[in-house]
Amino acid sequence: MEKAINYLIAHPVLFVIAVILAVMVLFSSLKKILRLLLIAAAVVVLYAAYVHFTGGDVHTALSRFEHSLNDALRYLGGLFSYVVEYFKSSGKK
Repeated sequence: MEKAINYLIAHPVLFVIAVILAVMVLFSSLKKILRLLLIAAAVVVLYAAYVHFTGGDVHTALSRFEHSLNDALRYLGGLFSYVVEYFKSSGKK
């Protein structure tokens, strides 16, 4: 990694091209994340409308949905930390 950084610093034209590519990748990723968040928000609004029109309590349904989402995020966070610890411990051997 250090060799690559030194090479890019020694060649300014390649460094500028690498920076431009990195910015393009960053904005592309942010655009996709924003699109995913907008779709998720639209799904939540449609779910709330469905619950309202079928006669259910929207606040209760959304609080259950929030609780389920928090549980899923905690599970994924625990799974991620387990995988990170596994790779850290296997790298030391």
